[in-house]
Amino acid sequence: AEERRRCPADDIVTRLIEADIDGESLDDVEFAFFVILLAVAGNETTRNAMTHGMNAFFENPDQWELFKRERPETAADEIVRWATPVHCFQRTALADTELGGVAIREGQRVGLFYSSANYDDAVFDRPFQFNVLRDPNPHLGFGGNGAHFCIGANLARMEIKLIFNEIANQLPDIAKLSEPQRLRSGWINGVKELQVSYRG
Repeated sequence: AEERRRCPADDIVTRLIEADIDGESLDDVEFAFFVILLAVAGNETTRNAMTHGMNAFFENPDQWELFKRERPETAADEIVRWATPVHCFQRTALADTELGGVAIREGQRVGLFYSSANYDDAVFDRPFQFNVLRDPNPHLGFGGNGAHFCIGANLARMEIKLIFNEIANQLPDIAKLSEPQRLRSGWINGVKELQVSYRG
């Protein structure tokens, strides 16, 4: 950030540093958090969704056979719902409001628990069943609706669709060798390693 303040360039870093909304700009901590979020959101979340998705297919071989046979357009969203790559996030209330009968004051922080929402039986029929034909699928894996909706959602869907189509085409006999080694994090639902075998 400091380098771009001294030597502006035509890039996203400079635009973020120079951004001015109602006379306010990002401080160094906000800027650092935004850059980390941008890097994680653009890479780690989709990669983890793919790994969780492959593991879900291993645990639900009928869904893998269905996917290989039909290639449903609904599969990517079910993989994201199932994986919920980001467990939780927070928002700061900009005004006094009420949510679910609870008063929230301006400036208070509110926790958003996506993993809980994506397995809510008031919203999803059989939420603990991995179903690549699930439709509708109002999951919050991309952060819900409105201003905070993931700007990379369509790219993530495309990447997930492409990788699983290619795995189905090139490695239809893929099999799990061991249980996934999970990342210990209260924020990211990550997988460090998932060992597989295949003939190809």
